[in-house]
Amino acid sequence: MWALTPGRPDLDEPFAELVRIESDPAYRALFFAELDAALIDRDAERKAMVDEVARAADVLRAWVRDDGRAA
Repeated sequence: MWALTPGRPDLDEPFAELVRIESDPAYRALFFAELDAALIDRDAERKAMVDEVARAADVLRAWVRDDGRAA
């Protein structure tokens, strides 16, 4: 029965992409340049989020101190 069932073409796409990255130097350079840029962007977004949380924590600490109920 499996012989009559058409294969899933999307299963081969990641492998084909890997083969292209491994075999085409120009495509490999482009792929890794885009990957590096994406990682740099992700790190910048994470740093911005951490900075925002730290600022919010400072505001909350100041609010609690100013309220006088907690130190």
